[in-house]
Amino acid sequence: MLKKATLLLLIISFHHLNAQIKLTNNIGETLIETGMPGCVEDESWSKVFKLSDFGITTSEQFIIHSGQVGISKSDNAAYVGINIFNIDSDFPNSKPVLLGSGGYMLLPQIDTPQIIEIKLSTPIVVPANVERILVEVVKQVDFYNPNSAEVIIAGTKEDTDISWYKGCRKYYTHISTTDLDIPIPDANFYINITGNKFNISNAGATTILSHNYCDNIIKTQQYACSGGGLKFARTFVLKDFGVSANEEFVIDRGQVAFSSVGQDTKIQFNIYKIDPNFPNSLSDADLIGSSQIVDIPYFSTPVIPRIFNVDFETPVVVPENIEMILVEVYNLPRPGYSSLAFIAGTEQSRGLSWVKSEAGGCTPFREYKSTEQMGSPAINYYIKAIGTSRDVSIPFSMDITNNCSDFFKGFSVTNPSEVVSISWNFGDPLSGVENFSSALNPKHDFSSNGAYTISANITSTDGNVYTLDETIDVLEAPFAYQIDDVYACEDNFATGISSTFDTSTIHNLIVNGRANILVHYFDGNGKELPSPLPNSISNTIPFSEIITIQLSYEDRPCCYSETSFNLKTNPLPNLSAVQDLVNCGNGTDGYATFNLTQLKNDLQVNSSYLDVKFYHEDGNEITNLDAVMNVVENEEAITVKVLNLDTNCDIETTFKLIVSSLPIANTLNDLIGCDDNNDGISAYFDTSTIETSALGNQTGMEVSYFDSKGNQLSSPLPNPYTNTIANKETITVRVTNTQTSCYAETNLNLITSTKPKINKPTTLYTCDEGNGIGSFDTSTIENQLIGNQTGLLIFYVDENGNQLPSPLPSTYKNTTSWSQTIKVKVENKLNSLCYSETSFDLIVNELPKINLEKEYFLCDLEPSLYITENSNFDSWKWTFDDGSVISNSFDANLIKAGTYQLQVTKINNGISCENSFSFKLVRSMLPTINEVKINDISDDNYIEIITSGDGDFEYTIDGVNFQDNNNFHHLSGGVYNAQVRDKNGCGTDNKEVVLVDYPKFLTPNNDGYNDYWHIKGVNKFPNAKIFIFDRFGKQLKELTSKDLGWNGLYKGQPLPSSDYWFTANLGDGRSFKGHFSLKR
Repeated sequence: MLKKATLLLLIISFHHLNAQIKLTNNIGETLIETGMPGCVEDESWSKVFKLSDFGITTSEQFIIHSGQVGISKSDNAAYVGINIFNIDSDFPNSKPVLLGSGGYMLLPQIDTPQIIEIKLSTPIVVPANVERILVEVVKQVDFYNPNSAEVIIAGTKEDTDISWYKGCRKYYTHISTTDLDIPIPDANFYINITGNKFNISNAGATTILSHNYCDNIIKTQQYACSGGGLKFARTFVLKDFGVSANEEFVIDRGQVAFSSVGQDTKIQFNIYKIDPNFPNSLSDADLIGSSQIVDIPYFSTPVIPRIFNVDFETPVVVPENIEMILVEVYNLPRPGYSSLAFIAGTEQSRGLSWVKSEAGGCTPFREYKSTEQMGSPAINYYIKAIGTSRDVSIPFSMDITNNCSDFFKGFSVTNPSEVVSISWNFGDPLSGVENFSSALNPKHDFSSNGAYTISANITSTDGNVYTLDETIDVLEAPFAYQIDDVYACEDNFATGISSTFDTSTIHNLIVNGRANILVHYFDGNGKELPSPLPNSISNTIPFSEIITIQLSYEDRPCCYSETSFNLKTNPLPNLSAVQDLVNCGNGTDGYATFNLTQLKNDLQVNSSYLDVKFYHEDGNEITNLDAVMNVVENEEAITVKVLNLDTNCDIETTFKLIVSSLPIANTLNDLIGCDDNNDGISAYFDTSTIETSALGNQTGMEVSYFDSKGNQLSSPLPNPYTNTIANKETITVRVTNTQTSCYAETNLNLITSTKPKINKPTTLYTCDEGNGIGSFDTSTIENQLIGNQTGLLIFYVDENGNQLPSPLPSTYKNTTSWSQTIKVKVENKLNSLCYSETSFDLIVNELPKINLEKEYFLCDLEPSLYITENSNFDSWKWTFDDGSVISNSFDANLIKAGTYQLQVTKINNGISCENSFSFKLVRSMLPTINEVKINDISDDNYIEIITSGDGDFEYTIDGVNFQDNNNFHHLSGGVYNAQVRDKNGCGTDNKEVVLVDYPKFLTPNNDGYNDYWHIKGVNKFPNAKIFIFDRFGKQLKELTSKDLGWNGLYKGQPLPSSDYWFTANLGDGRSFKGHFSLKR
């Protein structure tokens, strides 16, 4: 039985490899401690993989499903996940680009190294054209877990690449473990990922339905809807992809690209049968099948768009005889305002992109419209459906593998175990005998570009013979011719950057007259350049930059060849060291002769390939470099041009020929230094003003010093300075212009002078003239100081630094009480710095202190008064006011009243000081009371004591309280003892006095106060009688001087509160009456 199946593959088909590929740098799987320290903060561990090392070409996608990491320690308080980055060869200097993330899981408790499997619920797609990826295992702290978030990564003993680290709030970019503060060169992190690849440009049994060119995904202008609800779709004619009418097409997965995705986003692939009348003819009944609903993890800009691969849990079978299908990606509605999904696309595409909304707030609502109809014709959705086509009547299908840019391809058939024999015809007669093969999995190298029909006659184990025919396009990528490097001189010295690279011929050289050629150019940083290149471009990488060229056919942009050339920058000669030349000249006419030969030699640096030329300011070339006269007065700009004869790069700059006038070194006064030991050497030369004196008002100058032998001294000179040549030393002082190095000189003479020799004067003493001030004889002070020396100046100052007269007055009064120190400075007249200093003291002796009273009192009855003074004085003299001397001893008897004077002397510090004191002796008469005046029974009862005598008296009426006033007022009635006494003890006198008065009220309440009423002082009047009446005149009580008083009772009964009257007869002829109040 013979059956035949013919498959025409004209556009885009590829072989889907199911074999899993593990990317790892570790040797073996035995985990060990890495030596990495622990950290409780967020951190990550990474490895770099070059995809070509694992058989993944730039025309293949790599779909990552899982990863592994070795962990030595975990306390179940941190999450780990995987980030995949696209990186270039300049990593880590260049920034990684995130391709996808996922697999986050809480680490268990780990105490010994073990391998942790990280599953990706949504596979991460590494697009074609990616050469290197960074696999980062990221750790995040579980903030709600009280355990330590420290995680320690494990490794293997051997590894083939570098381990990278980031985080712990210390390392904010990826750093090699060899460059850590504490390097760990053999960290060998155990990190790997596993996935599968497929070649987007291969042909075979697996077919991809796509209108997109390559995997160069870009953002689109397609809007998204809050809460989801949009449907994105592409239409496909199956025969255009090699699926014939008698074949069914089994779709087992789909791919879609998004530029950003919100939270809680879910999508579903739906496959519909359609006809040429789409979208008008589309109905829900046309649905063939759907994928499961899948979550798309959140990500946002500025990351690049990502491709998402959805493996269908239940493949969708498109029955035979269906010509067209719609592949729809549904962004399912979700509650809230998230679930945004922004679909991505490619720059180039075939066919239309379609959009439909199931959300009321978004258009087009419940109808499909093309993006062209929506006003966005350039949107090319990235949507693919991947599966296999098969003739249900033939149990075999052909599989073809190849590299898109190569004629060499491999072939196989499905169900090889059911093949008894097979015969291949590759449709390439030009290949001779190689055109046929009986191998089960042959390879063939096609002879040229073209369409080839491959036939396979299969004898099956079921006894039937089947024929498989497939037509493929063999189209090798355009040949990339080698381009010579382009050279240019750098724009500025030492930058390595030039803006004059001539690329005007590059495009014609690379295309070489071929039609339908697509050319892409990329700079050294991977940035795409304009095509064709501009006539002149600038490099972005200093000195040498690789420009990469990709060539493809316009209808096969993903299948390209590469070549490159270098932009090489020729460095400019170094002119950075050219300085202005200064010639001091004679300072009169502004012209001088300069020698430029040495400058030329310095610029050439013995390099024969450098040509150096100089030009005057007027543009004329300077030919005689040995003697160059400036042509502009004082200052001329000279142009120097240096040409590299090998690279033809030249650079020029200017410098100045400066004719500088000489500075001025002012004449200096001689310095006189004090020679304190007559050896001709002085350590006291004051050099503090030398530099200022030498410079005057000049600025920008430098002062230097040289001794008599020309040896340079320190600058500034030490201050004070010590001469090295006895008696006189000459120092040369040089003033130099620091910009021109021109200088002038003057001399400084250092001359020594003798230091005065002085004596310390003796201390001077005198007697106090008042307040510690005295008069001193200073007439001999100067002679004591200097003797018979001459040529000296003497200065006196007090302890406060106040200058005193020189010479001092012969009689000098001290200005500080009791003791004063006078400081003395004796200078050599030739040098004020040559001086000697001393001091002397002035001491004021206190006068002997006389401790006598100013007055002494003596009663007339006493014969004399004996007094004494300090017996330690050296002399005493007591005199009366008539001049008579009454004693020459320390004591004396005073008899007469009058004024006396005592003179005493005391010898101290060799001088006798005298003091005197005058005092009086007063004799007093005995005091006598002549009369005592009284006033009683009144509002102001008083007593006045009248006395006689010449003493100093004081008075009292109670014998306790004395006063100088003889009047006592506001007294109560009663008996008083009027008394006078001499304050100096010369006797007393007294007299009893009675003041009669009565209380104004009676309060008989037995409190001890005013319980009885009686006339006060009545006890001194034995014949007195007192009668008490009520207000009606009724007599209530009779009292005598012996009675206690009236208690307010009448016949034993208390009388009421009221006013009561009385009459009193004292029995001495005096009587009076009044009234008082009874209060209860």
